[in-house]
Amino acid sequence: AACFVAGGACAYDVRMMERIFGVPFVCTVVEKLQELPVAKQSPVRVGTSQAGCRVAFDLSKQDVMAVAVKDGEVVFTKEVAWDITQENPTYHYTVLFELLSEAAAALPKVDSIGGSAAGVIINNDCVWSDDFPNIELEMYRKHIVPIFKRLASELGITSLTVVNDGEVTALAGVQTCGKTATLGVKMSANSGSGYVQRDGALTGWINELWATRVDWNPKAPECPATGVSGVASMYFGTRAVEKLAPSAGFQFPAATLPQHLLNEVHKALEEDDERAVRIFETIGVYVGYATAQYAEVYDIDQVLLDGDVVAGQACDIILAKARDVLAAEFPELKVSLFKLDDHMKRVRLCLATAALPIMQ
Repeated sequence: AACFVAGGACAYDVRMMERIFGVPFVCTVVEKLQELPVAKQSPVRVGTSQAGCRVAFDLSKQDVMAVAVKDGEVVFTKEVAWDITQENPTYHYTVLFELLSEAAAALPKVDSIGGSAAGVIINNDCVWSDDFPNIELEMYRKHIVPIFKRLASELGITSLTVVNDGEVTALAGVQTCGKTATLGVKMSANSGSGYVQRDGALTGWINELWATRVDWNPKAPECPATGVSGVASMYFGTRAVEKLAPSAGFQFPAATLPQHLLNEVHKALEEDDERAVRIFETIGVYVGYATAQYAEVYDIDQVLLDGDVVAGQACDIILAKARDVLAAEFPELKVSLFKLDDHMKRVRLCLATAALPIMQ
């Protein structure tokens, strides 16, 4: 319990829970299991059909993508650059509104909007997201929390469903393989995650595994966002590559952004640079051990990897090494790991996002 206080080892979790739910975080120790509150589950049902005229969007750290889908066929797709560091909420709203308006114009009508974004989305409210890192808290609550609902309202669309981008990754895996019990891990600027239950529903949990510890070594690197050592974002996102690059033999200027550093390592891999191979092999080891850890919490049959880190040849290396770890260390764990084909990945994710709203 002493960890879950201001200044404690889990102070970041305390701050986040208080921000998300708006009440003080209290940790109570009980002596008997019978004293624990009754578990409360709130699974979320989302759509799987692309029928009708649908608009979908995805927010990333570099750009915003929008698509228009008519009866399962993508008829419009566009990406626009997006500066997430902007402090003015009007800038973000304008970028999204103009892009979604253009996507809507490609359809004879719009039945629904589906969206994906990093962070915590509750009932289509953007309760917290690091896609808007520099907006002051009160401005965030006033303008960003309701941003998706406002967009739908001003576009005249009543059917709206927005979820975490990791959830969309998991849903795309389900649609690709036809199997549920799927964990999606998006390995990009961070390490978002999502899970589809065996019955096809989302958990309703905050599946932000990027802030969970996967390395319990006391000397594990500290995450600059959380102040906590050994968390997943340092092992699966762009910061994993940044962390491993010096020991692999790469030298980059101190001011190099993690995304730019990742791009350079990917280029090196295309040239068969063994230093790059070692980096992605090491990340594969991380993935293997973390999969076993996640399987202690989630009922997993398969894990889908997605994101910038696993682009191109890197994903094959990561998957091979992760499978080796599972086979050698956890032979009893029957979990398959896979990726979406690079050519079809964007289409699969777009269709999964567009299908989110359940239309009556």
